[in-house]
Amino acid sequence: MRVSLTQQAQDGIREYIAENSLQPGDALPSEGAFSELFSMSKATVREAVRQLEMLGIVQAKRGKGLYVGEFTFDPVLKVLPYQLRIDDTPLLEILQVRAALEQGMVTRAAQLLSEDDLTALDDLVEKMRETSHQGDIPPEIDRQFHMTLFAPLNNVLLNRLIELFWQIYSEFAAETETPVNQHVVDDHAEIVAAIRSGDPQRMTRAIAVHFAPISTAIELKDSDVVGYVSLSTKESL
Repeated sequence: MRVSLTQQAQDGIREYIAENSLQPGDALPSEGAFSELFSMSKATVREAVRQLEMLGIVQAKRGKGLYVGEFTFDPVLKVLPYQLRIDDTPLLEILQVRAALEQGMVTRAAQLLSEDDLTALDDLVEKMRETSHQGDIPPEIDRQFHMTLFAPLNNVLLNRLIELFWQIYSEFAAETETPVNQHVVDDHAEIVAAIRSGDPQRMTRAIAVHFAPISTAIELKDSDVVGYVSLSTKESL
């Protein structure tokens, strides 16, 4: 696969930063200097700089020049939902990533949860129970539960990723009419009970059990779609 000149310029600037061990705030060569270094047009380098600036890797200061940016994951996280849609990433894969994140971090979070945190989780489970009698559980309550569960970790990236994947999953689930069943109330209650028990295996198992029916529902829905498409194809022959 041929790499565009703009991508080559981006790669060259990244390599320059790495090879020279530059840190955020350090000055970079001008666009003209990079143009000569890479034997590329200034327009190509300018476009590469613009794209790197969007990612936070490079910062262009008017009248001063180029500098190494204060890179954060914010631009990546903002574009990820859109990219997943463009790539037509299966809902099941998104769910698997979210489940793996929560299973991997739940025991650590449990060590930091206070009694007030556990009470807050109990209250959210009770809200789920009350609303389940009226129909589907509001997605916002589910989101609050999982964000409250991992908030004590003070891991900004983890919290953003969990919320991001929750958001993507919720949107895709709504589009495919994935049902919210009553089992979710008991599943969340078991997660809290497992944390109170102090048993790491019970905690990870509770998370796995919570996601399993959702995974099954998605697989069944996908197979129904495939079956329908196959049948329609045969009927058209």
